[in-house]
Amino acid sequence: MLKEEDRSAGILLNITGNGKGKTTSAFGITIRALGWGWNVVFLQFVKGAVETGEKRFFASLNHPSLLFEQVGAGLSWHPGDHKGMAEAGWKRAEAFLRSGEVDLLVMDELNIALHYQWLSLDHVLDALKHRPPHQNVIITGRYAPAPLLDLSDLVSEIRSVKHPFDKGIPAIRGIDF
Repeated sequence: MLKEEDRSAGILLNITGNGKGKTTSAFGITIRALGWGWNVVFLQFVKGAVETGEKRFFASLNHPSLLFEQVGAGLSWHPGDHKGMAEAGWKRAEAFLRSGEVDLLVMDELNIALHYQWLSLDHVLDALKHRPPHQNVIITGRYAPAPLLDLSDLVSEIRSVKHPFDKGIPAIRGIDF
């Protein structure tokens, strides 16, 4: 069996499903990776129109090994140039996928951008297959396409059992954003 310290191959993780916690899970892995001195890029493909706790936190952290950007037009059901923003965000992501300098690339809610066909699934799959061998990638969001799940090394599905929204309780600052 290969020891962790001898491991040099990166993995592709996909955190999907209709439950709460996909982005939160990616944040936990981001913190862990930063703790080990990794260079991390965290791109949010849908969030962007609303101030969030994570955006505030990462801006205040000013960590030299972390780049955090919101590259989306906001919630998918709100008006905006979602396709244009996703394409511009993908250009950023693709540059990092080609770079050997990023140890962990998180593409939060990329599954949603693929679901709405704001991006080409074939293009994304090709870029993921040809990334640097050591690079780890996390993709989150509902509606993960089957070919992307097939390519992934780890797939976690987060299922909603109960949610306050079902009782009419709106999103809570500090819990949901």
